[in-house]
Amino acid sequence: MADKIDVKAPGKVTVRRSQDETSAAALRIINAELAARNKKTAMLKALRLGQEPVAEKPVKKAVSKKK
Repeated sequence: MADKIDVKAPGKVTVRRSQDETSAAALRIINAELAARNKKTAMLKALRLGQEPVAEKPVKKAVSKKK
């Protein structure tokens, strides 16, 4: 017979972080997204200002049919 060794699987490892660490990580993510959005907005504004204005065609009134 084979020797039976009582081997138990290690317990599930849990990582506990403080609320301050979680809040700080969330704020870093939010600030990074804000910076990226502001950069994109500035780039799009510069592109928009660099374009020539488009002449708008006058809108024709709809002709009503008389009965």
